[in-house]
Amino acid sequence: MDKYQSRKVEWVSYQLTAVQERRKKNEARANEFYEKVRKQEQELRDLQTKLGSTEKQASDLQTQKADMDNKMRLLVSNMDANNKAMGDLRSQITGKKQSIERDQGEMEKYQNEVVKLDREIGELMRKRQAP
Repeated sequence: MDKYQSRKVEWVSYQLTAVQERRKKNEARANEFYEKVRKQEQELRDLQTKLGSTEKQASDLQTQKADMDNKMRLLVSNMDANNKAMGDLRSQITGKKQSIERDQGEMEKYQNEVVKLDREIGELMRKRQAP
């Protein structure tokens, strides 16, 4: 191998190392967002479960109100607290959904970068091996 080819191989190897490092970093970021999305999806499921039980509780309270006019003030107080909790939970669910969408977008961006870098690595490896 002559001096020029040796330099070319060294330069391609240097580029390959740099691209592999960028790929590694992007893959790590994609994995971070993947884990974040998984955690948020679990939190979303938990919030949705909690909302379902809170909605059922609100329904039970409304039934009790119809049956027990003499306890109307107590039940109205409980209903107000439940309605506030449902509103808070709905707000949290909306926030989680928006956060998941943003994070999925970020995850896809990093995954696309990883795919691009994989292609670049393949091209550089082919160049390095070519005489």
